[in-house]
Amino acid sequence: MRRDGRLTRRRAPRSGEPPGPARLDERVLAAGTTLRFVLLLLLLVTAGVAMIPQAVWQLLASSATANKEGACYLAAGVDPGWSFVDRLLQSTRNESALEACFDRYSQDFTGVSVGVGAVAVAAAVALYWLLPAWKARRSKVVPLDAVDVHGTLRPLLDELVAVAGLSRPPRFVVAPAAPAASAVVFGRWRRPTIRLDGGLIATSDTQRDRFRAVVLHELAHVRNGDVGITYATVALWRVFLVMVLPAWVVTGLNALLFTGTPGGRGQYAPFNTHNLVFGCLIVVAVYLTRASILRNREMYADLMAARWGASQEPWAGPVARQHPGVFAGALSGFVELWHTHPSWDARRTSLSDPKALFGLERLPLFLTGFAADILAWNLSLPPDLMVAEAVLVAGLVVGTGGVTLWRAVVYALLTGRPVPSGWSVGLWLGCGLATGELIGPGAAGNQWLPAHPEALLILVAALVLVMTWTAQNAGWWIRSWRGRSLGPAMFLGVAAPALVFTTVLHWWYSWAEDLTQGWPFSAAGVLSTYEMPGVPPPHLSTLQEVIAVVGWFPGSAGEADSLWFAPVLLWVLPLLALTVRPPATRPGWLDRALPETAAPLVPCVSGPARPLVAGLAGGVVCWAGLALSLAHQHTPDPSAVRMTGPFQLAHMWWPVLVIWCAMALTAAGAAAVTDSGWLPSGLIAAGTTALLGAGGAYLSMRADGCLGPFNTMTTTCRWWPSTVAGTLVEFGMSFVLCFGTLAAGLAAFAGRGVGLLLRRLRRTGPHPVVRPRRGQGRRGARAVALAVVVAGVGVTGATVVTSAPTGDSHQPPEVMLDQSVPAPSASTARLQGNAWAVLGGLEHIKALADAEKDFYAAFAPRTTLDTLTPTCGGLARAVQGAEAYFTVPSPAGQQTWSDMLTGFRRLATACREFGERPGPWTFEAAARADQEAYDAKLAMYDWIEASGAARRKPS
Repeated sequence: MRRDGRLTRRRAPRSGEPPGPARLDERVLAAGTTLRFVLLLLLLVTAGVAMIPQAVWQLLASSATANKEGACYLAAGVDPGWSFVDRLLQSTRNESALEACFDRYSQDFTGVSVGVGAVAVAAAVALYWLLPAWKARRSKVVPLDAVDVHGTLRPLLDELVAVAGLSRPPRFVVAPAAPAASAVVFGRWRRPTIRLDGGLIATSDTQRDRFRAVVLHELAHVRNGDVGITYATVALWRVFLVMVLPAWVVTGLNALLFTGTPGGRGQYAPFNTHNLVFGCLIVVAVYLTRASILRNREMYADLMAARWGASQEPWAGPVARQHPGVFAGALSGFVELWHTHPSWDARRTSLSDPKALFGLERLPLFLTGFAADILAWNLSLPPDLMVAEAVLVAGLVVGTGGVTLWRAVVYALLTGRPVPSGWSVGLWLGCGLATGELIGPGAAGNQWLPAHPEALLILVAALVLVMTWTAQNAGWWIRSWRGRSLGPAMFLGVAAPALVFTTVLHWWYSWAEDLTQGWPFSAAGVLSTYEMPGVPPPHLSTLQEVIAVVGWFPGSAGEADSLWFAPVLLWVLPLLALTVRPPATRPGWLDRALPETAAPLVPCVSGPARPLVAGLAGGVVCWAGLALSLAHQHTPDPSAVRMTGPFQLAHMWWPVLVIWCAMALTAAGAAAVTDSGWLPSGLIAAGTTALLGAGGAYLSMRADGCLGPFNTMTTTCRWWPSTVAGTLVEFGMSFVLCFGTLAAGLAAFAGRGVGLLLRRLRRTGPHPVVRPRRGQGRRGARAVALAVVVAGVGVTGATVVTSAPTGDSHQPPEVMLDQSVPAPSASTARLQGNAWAVLGGLEHIKALADAEKDFYAAFAPRTTLDTLTPTCGGLARAVQGAEAYFTVPSPAGQQTWSDMLTGFRRLATACREFGERPGPWTFEAAARADQEAYDAKLAMYDWIEASGAARRKPS
């Protein structure tokens, strides 16, 4: 047993020579392949649900109506080449008119899509039900009794079924024409079938050990439950390839290359290309993931058969070259990715050391992240169910990666190998997720690439953080777990990071995905969003800019469904692992995992004292920062700024920012001096700092007015009601516990890097000093605690330095999003004007002209109210209809349109007044309004013709 807790090889009792390492039971933890199968099934189902309506619409929709429906965005003034934020802003300016346009020209084929989907589901169910019969008919199988005329095989097979521990034996059939000495299992969940090839039957007497091994391997598939879920995937996969994918590809190519005008196809070419490539990559991802799962399940079946006493003779296949060339090795590795069975070398190696089943393969991790992003895109759930989408995607991504990582940590600890760090798992999962966002039409929209793809690094960083934590937390819990199974510990250790990543995904799907198009928020917009209008005082203007950046990070949504409290688990669970007393004897799970090794695991963690002490030091830093921030908010003239919106916002945000800084410094310092479990240690210290900081902020708010120069809201010494201070603290707790914990985790990475660098410099110094390890650790802890306090006070003081106000700080509040949108190109402007005129602009002008003609015909000195009232009502309705239509995309056209609507609105008013009070004055006013409306109508027609939007002159 090594001092770090890893088990070493045990010497043989007689010869004293070290044999091979004790064989680790691959069943020590769940394999995680079922979770990956679930991801495949959901991916195929959701892809079909998304593709079928698109294909049906492309096949049945009228091209003329479809062009008009697509032109609704152009009529609203939206440029297809704009970023998502710009398109969203422009569409919200004409939201009602856009919905009315879609309702008018949309073509609904929901019934047909549901019918096609039902046929596809029925085909998949029927195929799953008929696959066994089809496979048996194709192989020309016969019942076992027809071949076993002497009755010698049936007792042997019954014996093997008993060895496998199956309560319900499978059905055995024989393929007499198959010359191979092999077998295969197929069928459904409740009634699998094992087909024995004729070559295997022929050697059942002469090579009995081989016969037993082959049959036990197939029985292991039945015992592991591989058959049902494998053939369910096969059924869905084949229906998807035959019924869904071809129609979708053909319609996608038609939309990309042939539908509509060349200009229209060019406008939406990026979106259609992304959509087509995205769908084709589904095929590659599903096939490679399915092949990887089946290869692993073959190895599991091999190991289970060997455990039942099977001979290793069937695995003595061809031996590969020991030293292949670089090109040959890369080519063979690439080819093997597409195989559903592992190589003979890998199968033989796994019988003695199941390393492959505990390894961290990059491609499966990448494909898991990529497939999860495809799944999220195809789901497209409404906002009310967005948290369910985030839970599903995060559970599949982190669940798959977490189970793989736990297995790798267990294998490393029990075989004396280096424990994986976990960051590479998060990196490959995050790269797959980010690649899906880049290739798919989600982040890019109708652009070839999003304007700021670097924003996707947020997802990668979040996965690197939670996977690194998973690996280190797993090491702590494995050493301290006492139960007979590691399953409950692994479930908690995977569920916690999954919930944390759910928080990040919920925030990303809600609004952060727009960050790939740029940062759309401003300081004035933050004040408007919080409904706190006012001008920030000069000494707090910089803070408003900071709030505009950090105010939209995870934790900004304080609702329970955002799971803002989940990051707390990142320091609560490791703290529990440190407080649990390690088992004095070998736990039950270790006896089952390594029955041949008698040594226990030695814990390598010393307890919660060190991270808690670091947290106390961080709390001192936090209190010092809170005091400085309160002093900085104090101004000589309280009546000028106190209780205004910007000051209230600063009063709420200063404690949050100070606690964030203290948490980050504490986590970095604790990680710098810790070796094993540096990330959980840093988070425990940061969590302790957060609790102390929140308590200090609460007390300072309740005692405001009694703190001398630190007073902020009032100068009267009184104990504020708990509801006031509680509301302010509650506002900040979601930010502190959510984003503060995540930021502290990232700061721990920086502290770890600094710590490693300092140690390396110390080792390479001219005269390294060797000190006792125990005393050295204590001295280091004290030095770091002192450094954290000093650095924290310095940094906190630097953050409250008064800076000059920016120009935007004293501008009136605006809405949250930037109101400016880029000007479209000349060709796009012509398309927008034409769409505006064709989709309803000319109709509304004609309706106004007809109403004006009716008024002119009915207008006479002796007109009575009974004859004029319908005419005036027609004018008013025509004006209301035109006002509800799109604004003109061109500023000049919009001005002309507004002038025309104003003229007809005055005409309707003059008409109503003349009908109510006939006389020379009302008659003259109505005639003058009629002429103005007529001139404005002609001016609008002139603009339409001059801009090239349409070529229609009034009659």
